[in-house]
Amino acid sequence: MKTTGRRNFLGMAGLGAITWSLGAAGNHPTAFPQEETHRDRETQAARNGKKTVILLAHPDFKNSKANRALAEAVKDIEGVSVTNLYEAPFTAETYRKLLSGAGSVVFQFPFYWASAPSQLKKWCDELFIGLTEQVKGVKLLVATTTGSEYDAYRSGGRNRYTLDELLRPYQLLANHSGMIWQTPFAVYGVSLPTAAQSIAAGALAYREKIEALANG
Repeated sequence: MKTTGRRNFLGMAGLGAITWSLGAAGNHPTAFPQEETHRDRETQAARNGKKTVILLAHPDFKNSKANRALAEAVKDIEGVSVTNLYEAPFTAETYRKLLSGAGSVVFQFPFYWASAPSQLKKWCDELFIGLTEQVKGVKLLVATTTGSEYDAYRSGGRNRYTLDELLRPYQLLANHSGMIWQTPFAVYGVSLPTAAQSIAAGALAYREKIEALANG
């Protein structure tokens, strides 16, 4: 499977689209580029092959279908950890240790009213502010699931905006903290009659994406 350009994964006719290329293809560098130093290159090289930390924000993970399937699909990949922000101790030290040596961070969540569940916002407001130096140069990926179909999230669609546009606050967070923004990953239509097929195909695509992220 090619991994450049716009990618829509359709398990069969009628399935909700699954995409990890929203808007412009490829990764987006920080909006405030600085001259790369030898130490920067050494730091980035040292991160290659380092762990991938998935920060899951799901208030009812026990009853989740889509996000549980995504987490199950990647939990056995070497170097990947999955932590639910609603279950882990909410302390700076918890996440300082968790993020130590990370090469990639993933914000995974169900799309709630054009954003993430509230615990991720709380985490960013109260804990992330003290971790920005630690994650400088680390890749940031947003992985989300939507109840609506792909066509709802496009110009002229029912929701009027693309996910790429709606996720701009996370890209801004990445830019200001010196993280390396990755093109978002999304599984659409998880509340539709075709949800089971969309989720299954999405889980396979998510595993491929996380493997590429960890090895890139």
